Amino acid sequence: MRDLLILGAGPAGMAAATEAARLGLSATLLDEAEGPGGQIYRAITTGGASRAPLLGADYMHGATLAKDLMASPVEQIFTATVWDIAKSAEGVTLTYSRNGQAAQITGKTLLLVTGAIERPVPIPGWTLPGVMTAGAGQILLKASGILPERAVLAGSGPLLYLLAVQMARAGMPPLALVETQSTRDILRAAPLLLPGLRGWRTLLKGLGLLAELRRHGVRRITAATDLAVLGTDHATALRFRAQGRVQEIACATVMLHQGVVPNTQATRALRLDHQWLPRQRAFAPVCDASGATSAPGIYVAGDGSGIAGAKAAADAGRLAAL
Repeated sequence: MRDLLILGAGPAGMAAATEAARLGLSATLLDEAEGPGGQIYRAITTGGASRAPLLGADYMHGATLAKDLMASPVEQIFTATVWDIAKSAEGVTLTYSRNGQAAQITGKTLLLVTGAIERPVPIPGWTLPGVMTAGAGQILLKASGILPERAVLAGSGPLLYLLAVQMARAGMPPLALVETQSTRDILRAAPLLLPGLRGWRTLLKGLGLLAELRRHGVRRITAATDLAVLGTDHATALRFRAQGRVQEIACATVMLHQGVVPNTQATRALRLDHQWLPRQRAFAPVCDASGATSAPGIYVAGDGSGIAGAKAAADAGRLAAL
């Protein structure tokens, strides 16, 4: 019987596991990936660090978290696919598959740090080969150093800017950045600017990404509507309406993105109480400041409880471990 089971090895999971070990708790960390990092810091202990100039300084923040984790006595089980979570009077039992075999582990307390997933927004042609999410494009870059050729990025959100910059730094800039947000959307969000100034460093970072895109000559199209991927057996173009007319951009890859939402698969399976977050336009598990959910002995932390970013996720993980 372990004191703490942690499902997810992103920033929240790594920080929580390290803090638990510091407190003398027996902790086990499980993740389906080959190593720690989660989505944001994927492959940070392997090839990802060598691509720091492409991925940026924020990515390298994960190296410290991973180093602390690897130096701790925390039991780490990677390439583990958890397919059942059972709660009993004794604690919580996880059933998982690894290397073709099933196994179980039981702990007094479970911390779910499953992070975020990209918001699925279907458009015509989105199931064609050659269409992927922007997050999938980042996984290719972080884990394998691979980028698709002749790609168009479409949708909305800061991840599009970041990926476009990373592609440009790698010498393979996207053919275009087709954005769905309009000037009206920006004006509607204007009341949030003043409170947002508390995070002025993040705002400056975003402006820096836009400036770098201009330096690389990446074409930006805004207020796009009616997006559709064209092709029969493979994506061949992105069609959309912008500037009062229908346009097409021939391409081999389309990467879509419309923001991220909490990954609630595990919390839904456990039938925990959830709530609607109006500003994030997503559901998230109900929890208190320490991450305690509606089920005794089950906690959540990080972006899985509400999108706040990697640094906040690490802090939430440490708090939950306490």
